[in-house]
Amino acid sequence: MRISQIFFLVTIIFLVLINISFINAPAHEKDITVGDGIPNTFHPVDFDTIRTDLNQYAWPTDASIKITSSFAEYRSTHFHGGIDISTNGQTGHKVFAVQDGYVYRIRITPNGYGKMLFVKHLDGYASTYAHLQTFNDAINKAARDEQYRKETYSVDLLLDSSRIPVKKGDVIAFSGETGFGPPHLHFELRDENLNPVNPLLSQNFEITDNIPPKIKRVMIVPLTYNSTVNNNSTPKYFSRFPRNRQRLLIPQPIRVHGQIGFGVDTDDKNDGTWSETGIHRMEFYLDDSLAFSMELNRVPAEETKEILLHYDVESILEGKGKFQKLFIDRGNSLPFYNHEPEGTGIINTEQLTEGKHSYKIVCMDIQGNSTELNGTLIANHKPVFQIASYDDTEIILTGDHIESTEKFLVFGKRAFQPNWTQHTLTRGRFEFDEKEIKLPVNTKPYDVIKIIAETKSGSESSPLYHFTKKQFGPARDIHIKTDVLTDYVSFSVTTPGVFTEIPELIVQEGSSSQSVILHAYDISKYIGAYFPLSSYYGKRIATLNAEINGKPVSSTDEFTIYPISPNKSGKFTTDDGGLIISYDSGAVYKPLYLQIMSDNNSHSIRYTLEPQNVLLNRGIKFSIPIEKLFKENHWGLYYRGRAGWIFQTSTADEQTNTFSIVLDRMLGELSLFRDDVPPTIGRLRAHSRSGKVFINFRYYDNLSGVDTDEIKLYINDKLVIPEIDGEHHRVWYEGEEKLDPGKHSLKITLKDKAKNETSLSRTITVR
Repeated sequence: MRISQIFFLVTIIFLVLINISFINAPAHEKDITVGDGIPNTFHPVDFDTIRTDLNQYAWPTDASIKITSSFAEYRSTHFHGGIDISTNGQTGHKVFAVQDGYVYRIRITPNGYGKMLFVKHLDGYASTYAHLQTFNDAINKAARDEQYRKETYSVDLLLDSSRIPVKKGDVIAFSGETGFGPPHLHFELRDENLNPVNPLLSQNFEITDNIPPKIKRVMIVPLTYNSTVNNNSTPKYFSRFPRNRQRLLIPQPIRVHGQIGFGVDTDDKNDGTWSETGIHRMEFYLDDSLAFSMELNRVPAEETKEILLHYDVESILEGKGKFQKLFIDRGNSLPFYNHEPEGTGIINTEQLTEGKHSYKIVCMDIQGNSTELNGTLIANHKPVFQIASYDDTEIILTGDHIESTEKFLVFGKRAFQPNWTQHTLTRGRFEFDEKEIKLPVNTKPYDVIKIIAETKSGSESSPLYHFTKKQFGPARDIHIKTDVLTDYVSFSVTTPGVFTEIPELIVQEGSSSQSVILHAYDISKYIGAYFPLSSYYGKRIATLNAEINGKPVSSTDEFTIYPISPNKSGKFTTDDGGLIISYDSGAVYKPLYLQIMSDNNSHSIRYTLEPQNVLLNRGIKFSIPIEKLFKENHWGLYYRGRAGWIFQTSTADEQTNTFSIVLDRMLGELSLFRDDVPPTIGRLRAHSRSGKVFINFRYYDNLSGVDTDEIKLYINDKLVIPEIDGEHHRVWYEGEEKLDPGKHSLKITLKDKAKNETSLSRTITVR
């Protein structure tokens, strides 16, 4: 037998086995939510290999060949799982099967993707089509039968391979605007494990694009408590870049210290459309070496919410832009970074030579158009030193990085005079050996001295203050400002007087205590960072002992935090006993310092959970103990993030007597509300034409929201299934059968999620 014949037979057997495998998929596979709320059966997959020929897939519609959203674009909870194809603001365009296969899922919801189809193909891949106006006759019949069987508009029907087979090019549906958004076709390709694949990888999905991506903004962010950008601990943003030939520039050198990361706000456009789309690939170079790269060919279904680790959440919440990180943050397990580990792309100035370094950002679309931005960093090695001893003519210093010091700025003044006298000591004017530096300074005229060290590249140390003589002044207060941040707790200690000694701060954690090292910001302000014990939940007491204006002063501050570690499980109750918190290992991607504020009284219960800018992993369970009052009379648990209150449950756990919720995305607010107001029906129109009934109305609710599965229409006491537009709260029904002339009854019932019910009856006359 010839080699070519053997290869042909092996190929046929392989395809048959693949077909059998997806036809007889086990029923116990885990069903999870993927992308824009699409249920999915997930298995891990090697993301380096696409196991099919994507060029065999055809374009899915006759509406246009323009896209308005691209693959893996930012969505608030996930990566966009496919592409959006323009239908030019119209509905009713043909939608085609892109390859042979069969319809294996029909999904209809009032919100989200609206009417949607899943088609499975012989290679194990699947295609999806969403926001459809209607299906072809065979699919419509299957969907309608399921709606009447369930007596609901929303259905999620799984079909076997023999029920609705399709051929490549068959019309399977018509484009629409069901669910959310204007008219368009959302289309996806998914691999054999239903992970989304970029459809534009297929030659048949090439679109006209001669426009390079646009770099709108660049962000440089400090990543640790002692990191700085341009001597500041907050992110620095750049925009409106000048151009040098074909390259964009950030002309000013950026001074950085510690661990810092870049982010870029970028988008793309295609010929013939104004829509902004996402990009395909990003690269970050440091000193002409590739430090980070990313390419969006596939998105893992189960990790799609990690988009909030790929993007900088704080910048989004503050309205500063959608910055994709040019580094791999902690907890990020997304596979499209060339299998590099966490921390890839982070710049650590301790690992760089001090001074200037070049950087480059390259953004590319899938057609190969690219935009490049260049700039210069100055890596700071901040000297750290202490005064070992001094006398009237000399100051002796010891510390770290002092060997690179080129200059010392020594300032002196009387204790309460406003102005300083400066002495500048360059190399040659001070003595240096491996252990210490000797500064020849006459300290006799001064009560207090300030020393700043500066390296050859201009890196400056924090100021060091020392009182040689203390002039006692009036007593002054001291203030402790405590900020619980993502990775640590920040302390800022201030006084309207001056610190005549370095203040001492101790944090009590149950039976343990920690000393917090404070660094001078100026003579009246010190700052420090504290890292709480992960094993202790509850109140911390910060005690500050200081000397201000030569007099001892003490102050305390109390704060309560609940540390949650990525690799531990735990359970605890707030001090007031009002909230029970429990979690398993993997609840968070990185350490979280949970803060809980309550506002409870006899009429309501409310908790605010912080921080609200951190993505959770498997999630944290919050349970509120309830009295009998809250089990009855339409009470329920509600959650509020960045939008309005969203109903969660009105069913109490009988064993624990609690309302519970697992938050697995972001923290926010929890509250118990009573909703005893039934929903309302408005703008009702009911009439007949040519013997058929036409009904149209709107629905409204004040709090919990209408349960769309409980929207029921009856004509002559017979249930009929209407169309429901959840985005606009609209319901309509077009009669499927002609009615006899005469009077016919119409009854509409609605329930909200708190089980309040409304009913309305009308008589319709058919002539």
